[in-house]
Parts: sequence; C-alpha cells; structure tokens
Amino acid sequence: MIEIILAMAILAITMVPVFYFMTKGAADTDFNFSRMFAISRASETLNAMLDNVPFQALRAGVPAYIRIDDLIGVEGYENYNEEWATRFINTVYPGSEKTSAGWPCQVIISDPRGQHYLVTLRVEDIPSLAKSVSLKPEMKRIGNEYPGKAPTDFSAFTSLEPTFNFLKNPAKLQSQAWHQIKYVPNPVSQMSDGSNYLFETELAKKVSENHENFYRDEGYEKLHADAFRFTNPTAVRMNQRMAKSMVSYTNDENFKYCGLKRLIIEVQWNVEKAFLKSPEQPGTGLKRIHLMTIKADIDV
Repeated sequence: MIEIILAMAILAITMVPVFYFMTKGAADTDFNFSRMFAISRASETLNAMLDNVPFQALRAGVPAYIRIDDLIGVEGYENYNEEWATRFINTVYPGSEKTSAGWPCQVIISDPRGQHYLVTLRVEDIPSLAKSVSLKPEMKRIGNEYPGKAPTDFSAFTSLEPTFNFLKNPAKLQSQAWHQIKYVPNPVSQMSDGSNYLFETELAKKVSENHENFYRDEGYEKLHADAFRFTNPTAVRMNQRMAKSMVSYTNDENFKYCGLKRLIIEVQWNVEKAFLKSPEQPGTGLKRIHLMTIKADIDV
C-alpha cells in the first residue's frame, strides 16, 4: 500500500505541469483564434470604408459617422442616398441606428464560438492649416542624375501639414502622346542630328515631360519657355489648399480644405469567461487590436 501511495503521489506531481501546459495551450489557441478573427474583421471593415464610402460622407469622430443628408443635390453624389446608406450600414455595421449626426460606425459582433467583439471606427480629419496660404505650387529642378540616383529634394515645408510632390514627367516615355516639337516616336527613315531627339531610345535616361504641363518650367532656356525638357525634370509640390477645393460639409476655416482622413479601426473583446459576451467590460481579460489607414479625397 505504501508503494502504491508513493507511486500515485509521484504520478500526481508529474501530471501537474502536463495539465498546466494543456490548459495554457487551450487558452493560447482561443486567444489566437480571437485575434485572427478580430484582425480579419478590422481589415474587412477598413477595406469597405475605403472602397465604398465617399470621402465627403465620412465624418470625423469616435465613433465616426456616415452622413449623406447634406450631400443631396451635390453633383457626383446622386447615388449616395438614404437607401444606399441603410444598405451599407446593415452590411458593415448591422444594428447601427441613425442619429442626428448620421449612422455611427460601431457594432458588436460574435464569432462562431460565441465570443463577442466591439468594432469601433475612429476618423480624424487631416486638414490644411488656416495659416497655410494658397500660393502657386513650388517647383524645383531635381538634377541630371535622376533616375539613376535620388532626385534633389525640396526644403522643409513651412507648415506642419501633408504636401503632395510629383514629377512633371512622372513616367518613362512610352507612347506617342508624349511627343513635342521635333520629337517623333519611332520615326521611319529619320536620324537624330544629336540635338533634337527623334525616338525614345535616344532620350537621356529615357525620360520626358508630360505634354499636358500647365506650369512653366523654371531655368529652361532652350527653344522657348513653355517647351518640354527631356533631362533634369521639374518636380512640383502642393499643399492641400493648392490641390483641392473646399469640402462641402463645413465652412470652418480650419477644416474646409481637407483632402485626407485618418481611419483607425479598433476591435475589443474580453477573454474572461464571465465576460465573453461583454466586450466593453474592463478588466484583466480585455484585449484590443488596432489597424490604421489613410483615405484621400480622390473625387476632386
């Protein structure tokens, strides 16, 4: 009997860590499943907001709101009406009810195991500052080394706000739409005289300026001031006031030129057994994930 008791005691001692790791493994599996479910839902929600909701209909806040009543009659938004908003909300945020501010972008969902999640979309406007003036876009010749080496960059912008930089010749010469003056793509029975380029392969580093440029290059003396340059191209920098018109949903000087919004999706859940269906309950079991993206006003 003594030997049996000792054997059982030894067996019980050795089984404690086994049961511990089995329990911990099950808990880790549950957490990983919940985390993957939360990430998947957050990604789907952000993609839906980026692809289907117009910039003007998405309003800042925690949670954010979708509002379309002040877009009625605005050109380009004819299809974004009450029917569209109701259908979209029922798909992405089922159960969200309309308020005076619009439809809140927040919902509680559950996975197949019964774990509940609180999904909240936060939106922040990234406006052009009121002190940022509407000047002519800055232009800068970026050097002869481009595209083999990095271009010469602009100096620091005076205001802490987003700017948009682009080359006036943003692509390699590839089509007949890019010809100008004496440049003729793929000519027949013609040869270059060494100064006037006749076809793409002769161009220095294969770059040319877009034929639709509307700002005059600076520092260019060959031919005439509006002629296009094949080398040492010009870059342009704009702030949001230069790049877009005023948004339709505000007259606030600080926000009326807003071309970017920051979208942050939060998915929250509680892993404590007593709160599996109470994702808003604080405590040690509270878990969160966040995903962020930027939405631009591409309608302007």
